[in-house]
Amino acid sequence: MSQVIQEIVVGEKPEGSYTLELINLLGKGAQRVIVKAHGRNISKAVYVTESVRRLTGDKIGYGKIKIYSTEVGELKEEKSVPVIEIEVINLGVKPQS
Repeated sequence: MSQVIQEIVVGEKPEGSYTLELINLLGKGAQRVIVKAHGRNISKAVYVTESVRRLTGDKIGYGKIKIYSTEVGELKEEKSVPVIEIEVINLGVKPQS
């Protein structure tokens, strides 16, 4: 059976909204959640994942952490924007076979 990976894209809402969303997904049994952010929201994504890790103790861990940049905007006005993807792994959930 294929594993569904949930994704949270961090934007302009307060950190608490994303923290609660991540806790809810993990609480509902999600095995892996990708927390993704662009530009200025990168620090917010790191804050959210670290907050949840501290709250849950050893019940979650980190998988792959990707850092890259992407081009956004129109052809002549394109600019490079940094992106981070943090894979949060629910260590309390056993994979289904």
